[in-house]
Amino acid sequence: MGYLSHFVVYTFAMLGLIILALYVYKKFNFTNLVSKKSGALGVEEILSLTPRKSLYVVRAGNEKFLIAGDMERTTLISKLDSQDSQKIKELKDPVFLKSFEPENVEPIEKQPVMKNLLKKLYGKG
Repeated sequence: MGYLSHFVVYTFAMLGLIILALYVYKKFNFTNLVSKKSGALGVEEILSLTPRKSLYVVRAGNEKFLIAGDMERTTLISKLDSQDSQKIKELKDPVFLKSFEPENVEPIEKQPVMKNLLKKLYGKG
């Protein structure tokens, strides 16, 4: 019986040390001290094109970038200025999106889709 009681005591002692080590690790997570969020990098806007493809406006310091991402790759499209980022925000406007509902869009045979999108985006026409 002495062997079994020693085994149980040492097992619980080891479990206690493991739990204490995990608690100390989580409490004083040293990786958080090194990689504190400085706010220099962040996603400003996300526009989902399809379930697996999206456009992102990413802020890095004082600069903004338009990035396309899908399941296989991420592509830098361009660097944005303040006017470009305002146009991206307008893309999410419900009035703008309503203009692309099927009853409001001319058939492709009459006018190309990209031409229609560029006219709506840049306000020409």
